[in-house]
Amino acid sequence: MIKLHGFSASNYYNVPKLALLEKGVAFEEVESYTGVGPKYKPEYLDKSPLGKVPALETDEGFISESRAILEYIERAYPQHSLLPATPFGIAKVQELSQFIELYFELVARRLIPNLLSGTEPNPAVLKEVEDKLYKAAAALSKLSSFEQFAYGDQFTLADIAVILNLPVVRRVGLKFLGKDPLSEIPGLDAYCVRMEERPHVQQIRADAKTNQPNFMAHLKALYGF
Repeated sequence: MIKLHGFSASNYYNVPKLALLEKGVAFEEVESYTGVGPKYKPEYLDKSPLGKVPALETDEGFISESRAILEYIERAYPQHSLLPATPFGIAKVQELSQFIELYFELVARRLIPNLLSGTEPNPAVLKEVEDKLYKAAAALSKLSSFEQFAYGDQFTLADIAVILNLPVVRRVGLKFLGKDPLSEIPGLDAYCVRMEERPHVQQIRADAKTNQPNFMAHLKALYGF
């Protein structure tokens, strides 16, 4: 049985976890945290060279990086495909997924240390994050109308990208901008409500909530907050 290393409070970890759940693939979860300093566990570097989560353990060895893990899962377990049937459809799903990751999640992530530590962000960084998030929000409707799923008429990897990355953007926006940068995107709010009704999404949310105290204790031991 394959093993997924990481922790359930991480949206990066939950990307392949949700894919495995939706595809009905049996897997074991191995709780692993990352960090730096004397409490860091160097043996984890054999699983993920930069010590990041997630890492997938297979009979052939370890795979790190969520995108590579998703590629492995889709090819190794083709049942209940999370990609469309056509090359163009596959490319559009990958385009939307990458757009969400690059122009929303990675931008908002710059303020996650402030969110976790309860500190105020650098004003210049805050302004840059705000400008980039609103630019991406204005462009997102060109890639999806969110009428049923993120792309097409089936649940795909694009839905996983939206479900697990955009909540980070909402949290950062509400905390530091006083508003939700995503609130004006046509169809998105209703779409998110529908996605939250999916049983596996509810399981992901519940597991993340359960894991949050352990994750915060890990951060406190490692960084002092």
